[in-house]
Amino acid sequence: MRRLLLVLMLVAFPFPGGQASSQGTAPDEAARFLGALGNEAIAVLGNQTTTLEQREAQVRALLSQNFDLKTIGRFVLGRAWRKASPGQQAEYQRLFEEYVLRTYTRRLGGYAGEKFRIVKTQPLGEKDALVTTEIGRPSGPPLLAGWRVRNSGSGHKILDVMVEGVSMAQTQRSEFGALVRRQGVDGLIEALRARVEKFSARAS
Repeated sequence: MRRLLLVLMLVAFPFPGGQASSQGTAPDEAARFLGALGNEAIAVLGNQTTTLEQREAQVRALLSQNFDLKTIGRFVLGRAWRKASPGQQAEYQRLFEEYVLRTYTRRLGGYAGEKFRIVKTQPLGEKDALVTTEIGRPSGPPLLAGWRVRNSGSGHKILDVMVEGVSMAQTQRSEFGALVRRQGVDGLIEALRARVEKFSARAS
């Protein structure tokens, strides 16, 4: 269960970029979006008639389509984003997105057996909505997760999931910030490249 939650925990702080409607994100629309996505993800992960490789491909597509990885990537890099060259920014984003997709596609691919329901929804700041869900487990008490959703020009996207007060992206931002201070943006890029290549080696 923890693996399912960690894959979806993507930041609880103000985000740069992205276009929201003049009224922001309607909570009821965010709830419908997230409910449909959650049910689709549970169905994919619980479908044991497909192979692990097929489930992983479907999970990757869901993550890529419904998480705003570009905005998350800029947030995670923090102040170093503005100091990076255009070439560094492009390579960092490419590697960050591939790292996130490969990491959590693999972690989720073999998962099955949970239930998902919307508990409540509310506005969050001027642009976003926070949707709280309950994820039931075959063993153990249900867990609450808070999802930050933004209605951008390309539709609803997930910016964050908070579980037990922990934000994966904020944690990642701290880790990346420490690495940039020690080795610079190029050092972070090389570290991400090594992680992506490690995944490729395991798959071969």
